[in-house]
Amino acid sequence: MGHESARWTIERVMAAAPDSASAIAGRKLATAGPWSGVGQDGPVLWGQCRGSAREAYQVLIDTAGPRYKCSCPSRKFPCKHVLGLLFRWAEGRLADDGLPGLEVGTPQVAAEPTAPRGAAEPAKAAAARARAEERDARVAAGLLELQQWLADRMADGLGRWATAPARWEEMAARMVDAQAPGVARTLRRLAALPPGADLWAEEVLAELGLLDLLARAFAQRAALPEDFLATVRSHLGFTVGKADVLRLPPVADRWSVFGLHDSQDDERVATRRVWLRGRETGRFAVVLLFSINGGPYEMTVAPGMELDADLHFYPGRPPLRALIGNRRAERELTLDLVVDPAAATVAAARDAWARALADDPWLNVWPAVVRGRLTAGPVGDTVEFQLVGEDGDAVALRGPESLRWRAIAVTGGEPMTWFGELRRDGLNVLSFVDPVRTHGELVVL
Repeated sequence: MGHESARWTIERVMAAAPDSASAIAGRKLATAGPWSGVGQDGPVLWGQCRGSAREAYQVLIDTAGPRYKCSCPSRKFPCKHVLGLLFRWAEGRLADDGLPGLEVGTPQVAAEPTAPRGAAEPAKAAAARARAEERDARVAAGLLELQQWLADRMADGLGRWATAPARWEEMAARMVDAQAPGVARTLRRLAALPPGADLWAEEVLAELGLLDLLARAFAQRAALPEDFLATVRSHLGFTVGKADVLRLPPVADRWSVFGLHDSQDDERVATRRVWLRGRETGRFAVVLLFSINGGPYEMTVAPGMELDADLHFYPGRPPLRALIGNRRAERELTLDLVVDPAAATVAAARDAWARALADDPWLNVWPAVVRGRLTAGPVGDTVEFQLVGEDGDAVALRGPESLRWRAIAVTGGEPMTWFGELRRDGLNVLSFVDPVRTHGELVVL
């Protein structure tokens, strides 16, 4: 058997789908039930998938090309059977049970003479560069189309699109075709916003402006600093392999896990943000976990834990997302989690958020630590929740109303040190701690 090819991510398989319907159909085929004779040899994957025909469809994939072949009659390329096998491979559920003699034939590259050993690595590097350039060109073309679409939306007026989710879906599917799944997610999220909600037009207009800025930034990618280009690519949906991240220099510290937040990206993928803060460095970090089709998260850390570990930060600015590398020890959090009160103010949190947005205008959340008390009071027909700092400065509280009431009930309105996510519209509190009332124990909401 040849060496195992670098496994794709779920996001890359999604980007390879010709449209969202094919991606969904392929996802449904990513179970063991319809498959037999599944295997892998280096970059080549194969398998037989039972479908509506009497005989199973023969699927063969060369992931290095990539090249796809399936004996089904579908005119979509790649078809749902190819996507199903790719999803299984991306999830690490591909058995290696020997290469059968498939009638669909072997990709052309497999029949070519093997390159001399000394030339293999340069050839692979050249092929990788060619694939990267091809994707860049495809994304750039798609973003030009997006910019024209945005101009048309402004000319039409947003009101005409408030009740037309299908039109948003058309452009989202086009962005998937253009291998910019990050843009597709944003468009689908905007399409799902209730048109009658307060400030609907303001939020949609702001997000569309950020999409236009993203397209303009990628068009100037040759002139961008390397770390900012990495940020732009991340928001477009480019991924960085875990192995590549773990090769980056680590940041060693005792990392306090102070909260988590779950969000549903779409009907298939849910994301969990797990927040950490280094005791010595004072740095924040977020570890992202994913649930596919309601499956469990791979939960290796939880709020209330402290890790003596190395964190490897993804490229980009500001550096925030990380992977946990070498773990030397773990224990429960202790009293010294409490931070310097002079640094735990509303103003300090706002300043940190402003600096982060200057580095990454598309950023949605930023971690914050604020010392203060929660309040709730009527404003017209609604209740306004705030976190009021010890200096009297205040920030609006966001998140589920039931959680905000619970936070007030648990603390009785007394000052606490709060950990949370600062957003454009306010602060979503996740946990709190106080040396006297909670004896230094982290209380997770």
